[in-house]
Amino acid sequence: MLVKEYRLLLPLTAEEYHIAQLYMVAKASAEETGKEVGEGIEIVRNEPYVENEHGLPPGQYTEKIMHLKSKIPRFITAVLPESALQLIERSWNAYPKSLTIYENAYMGESFHLSVESMHANDRGTQANANGLKGAELDARKVDYINVSCSDANHKFVEGEDPRTFQSKKTGRGPFLERWFESSPVCMCAYKVVRLRFKMWGIQTKVEQWGQLYGLRGPFVEYHRKLICWMDEWMGLTMADIRKMEAETREANRSKLVTHGEQGA
Repeated sequence: MLVKEYRLLLPLTAEEYHIAQLYMVAKASAEETGKEVGEGIEIVRNEPYVENEHGLPPGQYTEKIMHLKSKIPRFITAVLPESALQLIERSWNAYPKSLTIYENAYMGESFHLSVESMHANDRGTQANANGLKGAELDARKVDYINVSCSDANHKFVEGEDPRTFQSKKTGRGPFLERWFESSPVCMCAYKVVRLRFKMWGIQTKVEQWGQLYGLRGPFVEYHRKLICWMDEWMGLTMADIRKMEAETREANRSKLVTHGEQGA
């Protein structure tokens, strides 16, 4: 199993990120669903929880079915049946702590993907924010992500470039490559990713692809958008977010049903 900790520095407070993250999840879910026939995110449950098997404080539980065929590389789809090209996402959000686990019915115990996160008002200086222990801590590799840094693997997109963005609501930005050295506002999202894919012949390739393109890439893209869409979510309340989530759930369900009928 590969264990990697991504540390994302962002020009926000941890309190602002709580709203921003929920807004982005809902918006991304709505945008992705319906792009391809039968693909997207089906929101099954979104409700408060008190107890859980992971020892997290009370928070919000979500469960989703992710239909992902077009997003999976050919070297994986070539060896898996179409029925295996979906993930069940279970997430416990006890902000600033959260845990998301992905399951695949076809792979069973041979597949494990989880993202354990802690969010703090610092500059990525905590040695072990998620409390890893023993062999897992020894095996962990740390990867700092600077969303304003030019990266050949993750090219900038027009309109989603923190280096040219300035918020009208807050006056923050633009965020040049070393913005975090002088910015009065800075937080870090500490994300520990665990990935195991046990299938003879492609295990190593899948695990390496998953960390770089399946996870690191989306982390970069998602957080660049989060910054550049700051004026959309800044000032929203939790009540606004819950309303948006409910509307997204119904809209996604309709899209999937409609596309399913068209593809029949």
